[in-house]
Amino acid sequence: MRLFLFFILILLGCSCKSEKKSNEAMDIVEPKRAELSFDSQIFLGNRLFSEKTCITCHDVNRVKKAPSVKEIMAVYKEKNGDIVAFLKGNAQPIVDTTATQVAIMQKNIDGFLKKITDEELNSLSIYMLHIDKLYPE
Repeated sequence: MRLFLFFILILLGCSCKSEKKSNEAMDIVEPKRAELSFDSQIFLGNRLFSEKTCITCHDVNRVKKAPSVKEIMAVYKEKNGDIVAFLKGNAQPIVDTTATQVAIMQKNIDGFLKKITDEELNSLSIYMLHIDKLYPE
């Protein structure tokens, strides 16, 4: 009987060790996601432009409450401006706007734009930089 109990204890001890090893194997780090393709960045930028309510004030082709995206990006391209730096709040606006428009945009920068990732911000800027090709007149 003692031999039988000893055998059972050995089996239990071995099974606990193998369970510990299988738990260690499960501690696998998830690999980083690959960078987004150009088309995926355009898609994400377009989605963010709508979801983050940019579209409320900025139309693609015409002035609404604020300059059109094409007008903004024409100025940024002409003056070699950094739209990402502006959207992060690290650069002054270079497009002619009113004080009210600047105040509204600053509120947006301090609000929801601080909460989006660099990848999302980059996708938004890529969408804006290529908007003239996406929506030809």
